[in-house]
Amino acid sequence: MQSNRVPPTHATGATFAWGNPSDDFALFRTLSAEQRVIAFAAMTRRDLVRGQLLVEQGGASDALFLVLHGALAVYRTDQPEPIAELRAGELVGEVGFFANIPRTANVIAIRDTSVMVLTRAAYAKLAQDAPAIVEAVLAALARRFATETARLLPARASPKARTVALVTGGHRPVPPEFEQRLRNSLAAAGAEIVDLARLEAMFPGRALDTSEVADWLNRIEYDAPLVVYVGGEGASDWSRKAIRQADLVVFACRGDAPAPVLTEIESFACGVHPASARRLVRVHDRRRSEVSGTAAWLARLPCFMHHHVALEDMIDIDSLVRFLCGRAVGFVAGGGGSLGTAHVGVYKAFRERGVMFDIFVGTSVGSAMAAGFAKNYDAEHLERGTHEIFVSSRSFRRPTWPRYALLDHKAFDAALADQYGHDCRIEDCWRPFAAVATNLSTHSLELIRTGLLWQAVRASSAIPGLLPPFYTRDGVMLVDGCLVDNVPLGPMHQMKSGPNLVVHFGEPATEMFDVDYAALPGRFELLASLLMPFRRKALPAAPSAVNVLWRSLVAHQRYDTLPTTPLDMVMRPPTPDGIDVTDFDRHQEIFQSSYHWARETIAGLEAAHDPAIAAIVASARGVETGAVTGASDGADQASAVNTAVFGEPLLP
Repeated sequence: MQSNRVPPTHATGATFAWGNPSDDFALFRTLSAEQRVIAFAAMTRRDLVRGQLLVEQGGASDALFLVLHGALAVYRTDQPEPIAELRAGELVGEVGFFANIPRTANVIAIRDTSVMVLTRAAYAKLAQDAPAIVEAVLAALARRFATETARLLPARASPKARTVALVTGGHRPVPPEFEQRLRNSLAAAGAEIVDLARLEAMFPGRALDTSEVADWLNRIEYDAPLVVYVGGEGASDWSRKAIRQADLVVFACRGDAPAPVLTEIESFACGVHPASARRLVRVHDRRRSEVSGTAAWLARLPCFMHHHVALEDMIDIDSLVRFLCGRAVGFVAGGGGSLGTAHVGVYKAFRERGVMFDIFVGTSVGSAMAAGFAKNYDAEHLERGTHEIFVSSRSFRRPTWPRYALLDHKAFDAALADQYGHDCRIEDCWRPFAAVATNLSTHSLELIRTGLLWQAVRASSAIPGLLPPFYTRDGVMLVDGCLVDNVPLGPMHQMKSGPNLVVHFGEPATEMFDVDYAALPGRFELLASLLMPFRRKALPAAPSAVNVLWRSLVAHQRYDTLPTTPLDMVMRPPTPDGIDVTDFDRHQEIFQSSYHWARETIAGLEAAHDPAIAAIVASARGVETGAVTGASDGADQASAVNTAVFGEPLLP
């Protein structure tokens, strides 16, 4: 096993040798080898024995510490148990150091430990002599904070931005037509666009930090619903100003593979904005059937959300603008077994009306359909895929020895991989997508937004008992999302503002079962019937195990308490008579029925001037001048109506 120990200095002020695991410390990851040596030379080493106090609560925050090896425990005086443990590569005392406040906790060595000490005086000298190193250190520190925060808090978008900085990401310029088209679409949406040329025309010869410039920018931000600062390329004073001025930073980059090292302006932006306030836009020349490499971009430049833009038309740019304006149109797809193709029928009806959905979230079979929508599959493609997965492969008709589950999952897995692509990742879908699963390791909702697409669908659809759970590389056990949220409108609200179409099937209809319990066969009778098919007719007509499991899983769901807003439209397609959640071979009938019903429903709601459908259709036509509003603004314009499009209001 390699040691994290750094060789001792040979003299005062000597540098430390590299070539050890400290190369991987997040704090120094953005520094060159030469810069790392300079940074280490500014520090001194301190060795602690087990039980020795490093930091005392209430003491002066006059130094910052980096753990070389060993372990430290963080205690507060009023709490007997440690609140955190710190190990190699982690920082100690950074909050008090940079905020210049007294220490907030005690830090004690829980085994022999070595730390590097950076005093305030040494930091000040480093900032004076090598400001580039300090900037890189702060950027790395910001990324560490963002990572730690993401581990502790559920991922959610920042509040709707009033100011956006648009900067070039990566090491290659984006095509100029992207910026021009984006400017035009934003201007049509009523956004104020500020670039360096406009600023210099207004204030010739004035520095960017003058009070006149600041007052003018503040006035624009006060008057306009959205201000977009176009920072341009490179790490200019203006691009830095734009980033500091913005609530949200958008990195526009070429669709090619990323370079491993962050650009100067990317590092600066990451030091200013956490990942929740960063967006990545990959610009492609054409809308190819398959995209790749987005995961590498996000590993290099973590962002809360990313978008793909093809320059062959305005579809993707209009979608991006709706996101920036807080008017993105979402599609929420609930679970429901064989009824899932109803999502496809509804989707087709809205697409024929001209609606372009910008983001998709689904649970169980809803995740399977929403994943296809995110890949730009048309309705007919999804219909064929449904037939291959559930009918041709007989994936839900392959019983196995019930050690891990009732069904053999291999055929189901293979069919999913064939339909969505064995190597296709969620990050490479043309529209943002998330699948909802139940995390049985933490007993919580799991919102899957990264990784292989077919695996996300598989995890979200793993009906407990029927199919084996899906196990991640981190050891997490995932099953069907319907256990925690069969209609994931809440997660959609966390990711974006704007109207949503919510499609679900409600609770199973009240049904009495004419079954003689005493006549249910035991295992030997059942085995005999399986071995002698002519005897199957003698079996009682009782509900299948799938039907029972599904009813059990959704028994606790409350569909009359969905967290709807006036901009959310809820649709419940009627189920054709006699169709059960296991009747996958009748998917075509379900699809056609929901399609014709949705067409009639859309026309009727538009004729009635329903505010929810008006918001969806208006957003899909593109955001018109003056239409840049937040969700709350839309709520003021629309009446508080939650439409359950099956005859009566969803909520009183």
